[in-house]
Amino acid sequence: MRFAKAFAVILIAVGLTYVFWRPLWQGGGLVGGDTYTYYFPQKTFYADELQAGRVPLWNPLVGHGYPILAESQTGVLYPPNLVLFRFFDVNTAYNAAQLGHYVLAFLATWLLARRLGLSWLSSLLASLVFVYGWFAPRICLEWTILGGVFVPFTLWCAESFLQTAQRRYLAALAISLGVHLLAGHYNLAFIEVLTVLIYTALRVTYARDRLADALSAGGGRGIPAVMFAIVVGFGLAAPQLLPTWELKVRSQRADVGGRHDPGYGHIPPWYLAQVVTPWVWYGPAVDTDDVLNTNKALSIPSLTNKVEAHLYFGLLPLLLAAGGWIVRTIRGTGTPRTFQIWVILGLAAVVYATGWLLPVTRHLPGFNFFMGPGRYGIVTTLAVGLLAGYTLDRWFAGQSGVLTATGKIIAVIAIAITTLDLWIVRCYWNRTDRGEPNWYADLISDPPIDHRPESIVRQILAEYPSPVRMQSTFQNMPTLTGFAMTPTYLGLGPAEYYDPELTIPKATHDPPTADEVAAQVDWMRRAGVTHLLTEKPLNRSVWPVVGVWSGFDKLLHRAWALGEPLHLYELQNPGRRVRLRDASPDDRVDVIRYEAERIEVEIDTSTGGELVLTDLDYPGWIVEVDGERAESTVVDGMFRGVTVAPGTHTIVWSYRPRSVLWGAVVSVLTLFLGALALLVFRRNRAGRNQDRSDAAPAMG
Repeated sequence: MRFAKAFAVILIAVGLTYVFWRPLWQGGGLVGGDTYTYYFPQKTFYADELQAGRVPLWNPLVGHGYPILAESQTGVLYPPNLVLFRFFDVNTAYNAAQLGHYVLAFLATWLLARRLGLSWLSSLLASLVFVYGWFAPRICLEWTILGGVFVPFTLWCAESFLQTAQRRYLAALAISLGVHLLAGHYNLAFIEVLTVLIYTALRVTYARDRLADALSAGGGRGIPAVMFAIVVGFGLAAPQLLPTWELKVRSQRADVGGRHDPGYGHIPPWYLAQVVTPWVWYGPAVDTDDVLNTNKALSIPSLTNKVEAHLYFGLLPLLLAAGGWIVRTIRGTGTPRTFQIWVILGLAAVVYATGWLLPVTRHLPGFNFFMGPGRYGIVTTLAVGLLAGYTLDRWFAGQSGVLTATGKIIAVIAIAITTLDLWIVRCYWNRTDRGEPNWYADLISDPPIDHRPESIVRQILAEYPSPVRMQSTFQNMPTLTGFAMTPTYLGLGPAEYYDPELTIPKATHDPPTADEVAAQVDWMRRAGVTHLLTEKPLNRSVWPVVGVWSGFDKLLHRAWALGEPLHLYELQNPGRRVRLRDASPDDRVDVIRYEAERIEVEIDTSTGGELVLTDLDYPGWIVEVDGERAESTVVDGMFRGVTVAPGTHTIVWSYRPRSVLWGAVVSVLTLFLGALALLVFRRNRAGRNQDRSDAAPAMG
């Protein structure tokens, strides 16, 4: 019977993904939001490297390159990514990752609910509320689905340990957190750790029912054990975390303010009305973003959007959760303290989601690094799901505590109604007035990435004899062709890409004046730009360019939903990826090999001088001249340079980041020390059990 129920839960979890995301099962895809401006450019390069037999640490295509492992959102070392993007095409791998994590999140929430004592039907309701209340409107944010899985799972690990004192649950918690951190974008991991710690503290001090004997006697013993597991989890993920920290201190997020606003993505207090009147806000004719950023009543001044500010659980679960708690309070029957914890966590999370606490928390480590206070709604959604399930059990269970036949029917009806409710919200979320596509996430049957081989821009640039770098208004997206472009769009990017002194000069006129064009062209040539990809045709009497192609590209037009032709130009006297400053006409510089983490150049010069590689200078890059380590210099504030003597030389730049090496060392040591600690824990526990056995009176 237990196996049959578990199998039924798995089937339901898989079936719901088909109900909500059928086009993804049928080979379709997503467009809108960050899908083609952020995720697919990274994932495409990642897949190309994996399929070539390399695990990439550096991406040379976006801007002048950046540490792809450190930026984290590619999830370079995340185990599912290593498999999916190695053996499947990008769209299939991306869809499989999303759908698979929906299933895993559903199962993890069901396990947590069952561990808390809910019936299997009420646990299904809790899972439905959590996964399709919080995840579905965030389908355009891949990291929310990948990371959201681990929130209920680590809580299940913690609760299981507190109930049994078995070390395997601590090990599972540590491994789970470590794997979550490898998935990248650590915001949900931060929320997860806070939630687990607060939950554990309240559980062993305030709600001590069903604690294991070994923990119940000591009260607070569970807290250091869980904290230790969390520390181990961070240690296991060190190969990901240390490179990210290295980038963080050199990024646009090094300081709060400017481009980094921790309040972005909050839920205005008045917008909490969405939980009871969703039809007012989710209709296709409502410009929710405009309303959110216009009506600032009781709100913090930061901007937000309808994805980050979304919070909806279904009307029936909300009625069960809130109504049940109110009724129990009025009647004096009360709510068990274990579930009172979820009332506390849910309310605290929604208060933080408004951004009201930021005047204090923006000065605290962690809180000031992440944006999106509205993301704390994930805890509130989980709390509502669990409380709704508890009310269902409390109202319709028999004396044995098991749902009666009538209760089971009501539970099935509640699940069906909630599924329909959340599905309608999902459908509204993907509609706009007049049938136009949703900017954030639109489901389509013919995903643009499948047309990558047919891209005419890709085919033209493949014939260019030297490394290509485009200047374009489409941030990141042109790199889908497999060729580099600037400027960048990165959540955690090198600070050089946001420094107006180092980036392309801004034009203040439209179209730019001749002087503005001259300044921009001069920067492009120094930055190694060879081509321009534009939406509008350029005035060739002002721009020193040669027209290469104009028309419709089967990849880029679909990805950006363009209706007008694109224009590809080659810059006259274009920039070069590698150049010798003040070179004589007889000097020769040839790029022999250009790979993501190794660039080999041959130079024959009669004068010598400074050789400039127009890629980002960043820790971990070393340069060798004729096999000997040479001193690297920084050129124009961001590029790599090396001084060469007259003659013929071979220069090799290689990426060997120490942060990754030290991360691997820390990870191995953590694994060893964690295993040793669990062994000691086991022996101590066995010793305590033996002492109790020896102290027990003899029988007969």
